[in-house]
Amino acid sequence: MSSVWRQKAGRWLFIRLKYCFADIESAVKEVYMFPRSLQWRLVSFFCLIIFCLVIPIGLYLNSRIESKYYDDFRKRIEKGFEEWSVKNGPHSAEELKTALENSKDVFLLNLENRSYTIIDKNGDIFYTNDKELMSNPRELAIKSLLVSDNFVQAMTGTENNKKILESSSGMSFYDYARPVGGYIIYFRYYKDDWADITRYFNNIIYTSLLIGFVIAFAAGYFFSRTITYPLTKLMRKAESIARGDFDQELEVRSGDEIGKLADTFNYMAANLKSNLIEISSEKSKLETILNYMTDGIIAFNLMGEVIHTNPASARILGAEGLKTFQEYRSRFGFEYSLEDVLYLQSRQTTEMNITVGEKSIKVYFAVFTDESKKPEGVIAVLQDITEQQRLDNMRKEFVANVSHELRTPLTSIKSYSETLLDGALDDRETAEHFLTVINTEADRMTRLIRDLLQLSRLDYQQTKWNFEKMSLVELVKSTVERMKIESDSRNQTIECFVINEIPEIEGDYGRLEQVAFNIIGNAVKYTPEGGSITVYIGNIYNDVYFKVADTGIGIPEEDIERIFERFYRVDKARSREMGGTGLGLSIAKEIVEAHKGSINIKSKIGAGTEVTVRLPVRQTTP
Repeated sequence: MSSVWRQKAGRWLFIRLKYCFADIESAVKEVYMFPRSLQWRLVSFFCLIIFCLVIPIGLYLNSRIESKYYDDFRKRIEKGFEEWSVKNGPHSAEELKTALENSKDVFLLNLENRSYTIIDKNGDIFYTNDKELMSNPRELAIKSLLVSDNFVQAMTGTENNKKILESSSGMSFYDYARPVGGYIIYFRYYKDDWADITRYFNNIIYTSLLIGFVIAFAAGYFFSRTITYPLTKLMRKAESIARGDFDQELEVRSGDEIGKLADTFNYMAANLKSNLIEISSEKSKLETILNYMTDGIIAFNLMGEVIHTNPASARILGAEGLKTFQEYRSRFGFEYSLEDVLYLQSRQTTEMNITVGEKSIKVYFAVFTDESKKPEGVIAVLQDITEQQRLDNMRKEFVANVSHELRTPLTSIKSYSETLLDGALDDRETAEHFLTVINTEADRMTRLIRDLLQLSRLDYQQTKWNFEKMSLVELVKSTVERMKIESDSRNQTIECFVINEIPEIEGDYGRLEQVAFNIIGNAVKYTPEGGSITVYIGNIYNDVYFKVADTGIGIPEEDIERIFERFYRVDKARSREMGGTGLGLSIAKEIVEAHKGSINIKSKIGAGTEVTVRLPVRQTTP
């Protein structure tokens, strides 16, 4: 039991020592911060107040005590002279000595440190009981007397009893001198008799001052502690906030100014945390936007130094490591300088086009400002318009092609119809020929408009799909059989091979039939007489495919990449002659891609062409 008690006592002592040392450490830190610490300034102020109160009071009281002693001394002597039996008139020195000896009680000469001296008008000392005057030679004694203004005044027949003197031995005294009967009676009252009282009084003052200092220190410390402790906590909380820890809150214990300050601090900390969270969120959003936006962003300060870039800018320009606006200008041929941008921003739009390799890039410049609308830098926005220009060119080409494709049959229809109206109807053979041409051209226009409408529906996802289980083998074989009549007429060989067992797929039978008919039909059209067309049907992994290989004229390598473009023809004259619209492969590609499949072409001039259509077995309706 005693062992447990000792352990508890040891723990208690350890905890107390820990807190004690913590307090000492805190006090040392506070002492170190003394000149700058508000707490120690308040303590010093309290101590200074005590010092400024006690010292002047002590000096004043000392002065009053000395004045009191001097007044008592003078009044006692003057009263003694009033009661003295010796009146003014001629008296011998011996008579005066006898009278003074008999009147010691009156003049308090019976007390220690009291003396009198009888001096004649010539300055000769007749009698003295002053130990200092008696111990000195005559010259020194006379010299000591002449130091006293009171004595000198008495030599002239007047009195001036006001000054405290100090003897050659260092002892302070009051003196009094009066001429009596041709002699001067000189009194000295040394301060030794009341010095102990003065010393005791001073000790009381010093003790009071010390006690006052202790009380002032304690009172000042604890009073200032009530002020500085919450301020210290506030300072530490503020330091934590400065380090990034915003989960700080002060306990409000009073309703005074400090309590209001703590309440305001809590509000500020909470508001600051909320604002910083919002700023951080906005910064994160902005960084995400800048990092993932397709347009390039480059920010420059007023010195022309790069302060921010996003990944898109390096991707668009194909350059990294440039540090200044001038480097970008020199590298990519910027039309404007930084000064031009800052000057022109308020007057006109500052934008330009540059070319980097095969890329066309539009650059927009914008000046960003501070709260006072003062410019702080320039932002360059880079927009890759290569694809836009390509699409714009394709659009122009498409419009031109459509116009051309429509204008050609319309021209034929108009010219033949005008000829018929001019009298060709009378010639039956000519009229029938002209009407046949008109009908053919009308069919051609119909096919063109049909294909354009189909492409438009595919582009705008307005096509209605009818997905169902179907056999790719049945579809391809049926298409081959339909094309066999035309191939036979051209003395061509067309064959179909099924490589292995083909599973059913999900697809739109009519749309896929259109794809097969277009691809196999192209193979028949562009294969010379006596050539061969071979169709393969197989599966690989989770896909099925059909491949059409011919021994036709082939496609130039530079044209293969553009073969699926709308109205693009390798041999435009021959394609138009064969009744093609130039849209078949474009439509086929759109249909295959809508089935999540792919279409690929391999070809070589003079060696033939191979077209492969690959489709997934399982399909989800678009």
